[in-house]
This record gives sequence, structure tokens and C-alpha cells, in this order.
Amino acid sequence: MGVELAIRDARAGDRAAILAINREGQPGVTALSCAEIDDCIARATLFRVTEQRGLVSAYAIAVAPGFESIGDEYAWFSQRLEGFLYVDQIAVAAGAQRQGIASALYADFERGARERGLARLTCDVNLRPPNPRSLAFHASRGFREAGRLEVSDGRFVALLVKEL
Repeated sequence: MGVELAIRDARAGDRAAILAINREGQPGVTALSCAEIDDCIARATLFRVTEQRGLVSAYAIAVAPGFESIGDEYAWFSQRLEGFLYVDQIAVAAGAQRQGIASALYADFERGARERGLARLTCDVNLRPPNPRSLAFHASRGFREAGRLEVSDGRFVALLVKEL
């Protein structure tokens, strides 16, 4: 990375930037409303942003077991696994992609999971609509497919697990 990258907790003042990055990232990520962003800031186990030159360039949201179901995918993992940190969303601004930011966020989540005594990182990647770049990225980081799920919102996803 040519520009110094800072990773920190998301704050309410980041809402507009997170919303813009979320919109750019669709359909690879599910649309978030301002209220959902605020709820995630308050309740998520980890809600992190990256900052470069004082601007938010990416965000990532993860939750540990014990939350009310936040979606079909989280419920699937909750029924089958203990001790996981579920990566609900990660999105990098278009102008900041291919700089290692997603890898830095995943490394941050891996540290966060270990600090909480959680043995694995989980996530899902769209198969419909297809997201081959994300599948390749996760495979390169050591994720393996644990299942597939037809999601109630019409997506079909691969459910991925990385043992830590």
C-alpha cells in the first residue's frame, strides 16, 4: 500500500462514507440504511473502518454468536458452529481497491476473533449473483466452503469457514 492505512472502530460520523461505499459495493454486499449502520455501530462485535488521508476507504462488520439472527447465513452458522466470528459485510471504496485493504481488515478480524477466544472466522459469498473475485480472495486467505444456502432475499451463497 502506498498510502498509510489506519484501522479503527466505526463511529456515527462515518455514516455517510459507509453508506456511499455500501452503495458502490452492491450487489456484492447487502444494502444498508442509515438506521442499520447506527444499529451495527451500537451492537456489532466489530465494526471497523479503514482510513487513508483522513478519509474512510472501507468498512467491515462482524458479529460473534449470541445475537438475534441477523440473516439466514448467520442463522445457518449459529445452528452448526460454536466459537465463530461471522463477517457480515466488507466493502472497499472503488478508488481504494487492489491495495490490500480487505486483507488488512480480515487480519484485524482474525486478531479480534482470537482475542475473544473464537476458533474460526465465517462469511458468505454470493454465487447468485456471482462474485468470483470474492470467492478467489477468500480461497487465497484459507477459507473453505462449508455449505451453500438459498437465502430468503433471492441470493444463493457459499458459506465459508476459516479455522484460526
